[in-house]
Amino acid sequence: MKIVSNFNELITNSQTLDGYLRSQVDPEYDFALNLIKKGTCFVAVGVSGAYKFYPSRFIGYADNSMDAHLNNVEKDGKETNPAISKILGAKPLINSILNQEYARYCEALGFVPRDKGAFGTERKFWVIEK
Repeated sequence: MKIVSNFNELITNSQTLDGYLRSQVDPEYDFALNLIKKGTCFVAVGVSGAYKFYPSRFIGYADNSMDAHLNNVEKDGKETNPAISKILGAKPLINSILNQEYARYCEALGFVPRDKGAFGTERKFWVIEK
């Protein structure tokens, strides 16, 4: 799959995930929840003091969807993270405040997050304020 190359592609993918969550229709809803549960690196988008979190392994591929993601056997944050960093002009960072916001977001979605991301790794975040 093609890696994202601009900000609009990131936003399009975040809107796709938002749509899955808003619909609350499976299998897309469950797919989106699992991405958020298992993620390690997230683009945190802040709007009016609240944050939504988008996993880099999903939003880092252009025109992504549930079907495209599930059929992408080569998906890897080692590809998507540098592309997102280039677009946003920063690397993802460990951030205890955003980690707390992530926990709040997860609880609002109906689940308690794991203490750490996949493979016991500390979560990292890029931040976009709208």
